[in-house]
Amino acid sequence: MASLLSPLDEVLKRSGAHMTEREGWVVAADFGSLAAEIAVSRASAGLADVSSIGKFEVRDAPPAIADVLPSGREPRPGRAIEAADAWWGVVSKELLLVLSPPASTAQVRAELQERAHEGTSVEDVTSDRVAVCLTGPFARDVLTRAGATAAGVGSLRVESVGGVPTLVLHQYERQWLLVAAASEAGALWQALTEAGSPLGLAYVGADALQHLHAAASA
Repeated sequence: MASLLSPLDEVLKRSGAHMTEREGWVVAADFGSLAAEIAVSRASAGLADVSSIGKFEVRDAPPAIADVLPSGREPRPGRAIEAADAWWGVVSKELLLVLSPPASTAQVRAELQERAHEGTSVEDVTSDRVAVCLTGPFARDVLTRAGATAAGVGSLRVESVGGVPTLVLHQYERQWLLVAAASEAGALWQALTEAGSPLGLAYVGADALQHLHAAASA
């Protein structure tokens, strides 16, 4: 089976990414220097393609959505929680967006299907969406320069990022996850690049992102 490609595959290659295969996807491992990418993410802002994460849209009435949520509580639009190796974002009372690491996608899919009521729609939109990670002390400034509102940790909002309708999830204090239509991948990447360049933003690969996550969890 052929490896899956990110909607940003050509953009990443033109930007000097070293590509490799992981979890069935071709991803950008780095952009030439792991150490430099880690340093820039800690000093200013790093931008990474994470389109290989699993993305599921769950649609139904609020009581059914509540049964899918790990908390089992009434869905709160505009909020997201991290649980069961995934992010659970309530876009509206009738729409839940579930985001999972590539290694956990099959497990999360099975759990969703098990929890879903008969008639609940569970759609895998992984290949239909681009996802990028913005991390670092200047990540908030990059977002605001691109036209988005940097709300608090755990917030999930539909924002216009450089004119691109984007779901913006504030995961951690210095990290945001942005999800948009695959057809808008290049425009979103360019908007963030232009907003971040004056602040020292640089592209970072999967290796640097993994290192930063491991360091934060230690």
